Amino acid sequence: MKLPLKWLKEYVDYNVTNDEFVEKLMWRGFEMGSVDPELPGVEGVVVGKVLEIEKHQNSDHLNITKTDIGTEVLTIVTGAQNVHAGDYVPVAVVGAKLNGVEMKPVNMRGVDSYGMLCSGEELGLTEADYPGSSVHGILILREPHPLGQPIAEAVGLNDVVFDIELTPNRPDCASVIGMCREAAAALGQTFKEPEIKAVAGEGNEADYASVTVENTELCPRYTARVVTDIKIEPSPAWMQKKLRAVGLRPINNIVDITNYVMVEYGHPMHAFDLACVKDGHIIVRNARENEIVTTLDDKERAVDPEMLLIADPEKGVGIAGVMGGLNSEITENTKAVLFEAAVFKASNIRRTARTLRHTTDAAARFIKGVEAVNAKLALDRAIELVEELGAGKVIGKTIDVCAADLNERVVDIDTAHVNKLLALDLTPAEMRDMLATIGISSVACEDRLTVTVPHFRTDIESGIEADWDIAEEIARIYGYYNIKPTLMVGDTFRGGLAPEFRFEDLVKDTMACQGAYEMYNYNFTGPKALADLGIKEGDTLNQAVRILNPFGEDQSLMRTTLYMGMLDSAARNLNRKTGQYRFFEVGNVHFDNNDTLPEEQKKLGVVFFGDNEDFFTLKGSLEQLFNACSITGVSYRVCERSYFQPGRAATLVAADGTELGEIGQLHPDCAKAWSIDSRVYMAELSMNRMLALSGGTKKFSPLPKYPVVARDLAVVVDERRENADLVGIILNAPVPAGVIIGDVTLFDTYAGTGIAPGKKSLAYTFTLRAEDHTLTEEEIRTAFDAVISALAENDAPIRA
Repeated sequence: MKLPLKWLKEYVDYNVTNDEFVEKLMWRGFEMGSVDPELPGVEGVVVGKVLEIEKHQNSDHLNITKTDIGTEVLTIVTGAQNVHAGDYVPVAVVGAKLNGVEMKPVNMRGVDSYGMLCSGEELGLTEADYPGSSVHGILILREPHPLGQPIAEAVGLNDVVFDIELTPNRPDCASVIGMCREAAAALGQTFKEPEIKAVAGEGNEADYASVTVENTELCPRYTARVVTDIKIEPSPAWMQKKLRAVGLRPINNIVDITNYVMVEYGHPMHAFDLACVKDGHIIVRNARENEIVTTLDDKERAVDPEMLLIADPEKGVGIAGVMGGLNSEITENTKAVLFEAAVFKASNIRRTARTLRHTTDAAARFIKGVEAVNAKLALDRAIELVEELGAGKVIGKTIDVCAADLNERVVDIDTAHVNKLLALDLTPAEMRDMLATIGISSVACEDRLTVTVPHFRTDIESGIEADWDIAEEIARIYGYYNIKPTLMVGDTFRGGLAPEFRFEDLVKDTMACQGAYEMYNYNFTGPKALADLGIKEGDTLNQAVRILNPFGEDQSLMRTTLYMGMLDSAARNLNRKTGQYRFFEVGNVHFDNNDTLPEEQKKLGVVFFGDNEDFFTLKGSLEQLFNACSITGVSYRVCERSYFQPGRAATLVAADGTELGEIGQLHPDCAKAWSIDSRVYMAELSMNRMLALSGGTKKFSPLPKYPVVARDLAVVVDERRENADLVGIILNAPVPAGVIIGDVTLFDTYAGTGIAPGKKSLAYTFTLRAEDHTLTEEEIRTAFDAVISALAENDAPIRA
């Protein structure tokens, strides 16, 4: 925000140095970006008087002057023909800089020249800055000045411009009025708030224009005023100087008025040539499909139905909040104008500007937020300037289509809470007086403060956040440097991780200790990946959440399993020959299986591949994990999944029957889909179910004091019979009291010659022992017979 010092002094008694002002604003929360001279790019240029002038003997167009700058008389060669003896002129002496270029002595056709006489253009001056600046040749000062005086002082441009950096929550300060209000409070002065003179128009505005707002949500207020008999001419010098000081280029009186008001009040305005608006009827509506609007920069812009347009019954005449249309531009032939000051929804203007890739000064202000009361003030100020400059005849009254709430907001503040936040002890009356300095009125009552929020303070929230917002204002006014520093106070406590996070760390550490690398994959997948896994319609894994705005079809779904990402990593590491063949991932999967939110589940995925890996290395790794997590009694059941090799997959079942997950070898068809030419073994387990079963107390037993007896047997069973069933039968056989069966291990599987079709032979070894004595031959025989009988009764006869 550029704030010229001269403009500031119109509203505030400036009683400090520039450095002091910068510091005071800094403590109020406004950082100064820079303090720039009003005449930028000009250093070391002073007033000089031409004493003598003569023709250069070696040139027909150069002149040699003797120019007095107060401290010395310089010989300066110039090509200008409008210089005469006795003229006061700008002199760039040796060492001076013009737009970064340093002046040096030069030899011009045999004569040394020690400086340069400057034109208005070289000094960056316009005719509005100083009469005669546009003349082709040297700038001749209109009256005598002290020799050696800086040229900026001589032409009245010796002031400074403060470039203030604003925070996004203070759009009210993106205006001269708003910034001067804050500056007055910072300086301890009274803000001289300008009074806008009401202008009564002639005739009836309805005879010239009307306004219809079709979308009041995106345009809660639209105000307009008609002016006829327009006189297009340059704006007065004082207005041009002010616009130039804040970086705006003067154009003509009508356009300059809208820009001036935008800077002064912070509210963007626009002016339409009424002759170009069909029937004088402004319609604020959403754009139509395939509609094109040519903006003031002569570019055709395609708009969409999400954007708001200013239109007439036939066409768009401007893109709301961004830029006006070329078809309603103010020109030298304009005779009637409709001034507009409106309020547009910030989020919609942000989307429009981003979509069009075109952010104007007006759009930037609308994006930060404007408010409805200020729109009317800005329009009234513009009409006041029209009247003051004699730019036209004001017609009728203000056209005001308003759906916004213009009532004052009142918030109730707990002053004790404010004091607690700031570590202060201020009374409600003291807070009231502080707030009054920045235009916020309030009423103090016991320990409460009833605050009436001014229309321009849109950053002060209602509700529970009001105490914090008012506390911030009190701190700024009281002075952060006046608040006594105190040590932080708070209860001490011992931090820790929640059980689910501790368990996740345990799982990750255990897998990493077994040589597996952790991986992170995208939560997104696509229909093709599910199809490559052979997942059919109706399968639970097909209940994927569809993303509304996906990056592409291959990332259009939320994953329902970790397998896709694991296989991507396996294929990538095989192709690049990284030498790493064990990976795991702990991640979330999502299922679209209810009418509210998708169901989220946390899974552990493990993938082993390479020449040294097989089903049993993965199985052993998981069993080591179960042991670390104190999960006991896990058994394996036959599993049939489309992505597993038939006969080489299993479901992992806990002792209480809970399914923990699955393990298996990747089906060759799936391996081909991922271009993997190695056997891949993978597993997926439920983290939540494992957590529920983990944490059991580990029991330790003393080593046996008496000998154990090993026995082997082989049984013939159906080829689909599972090992876990037989192990359970052996362990639970009705052996004599005191005899313990343990260490049941399958050591051989056979099918072929000697075994009936559809059958297989399983060979087991197990041990027998007792806690308090050495088993007798009778006890051993009886126990062994009991195991054989139990197997036979469960369709597992001893192999002959």
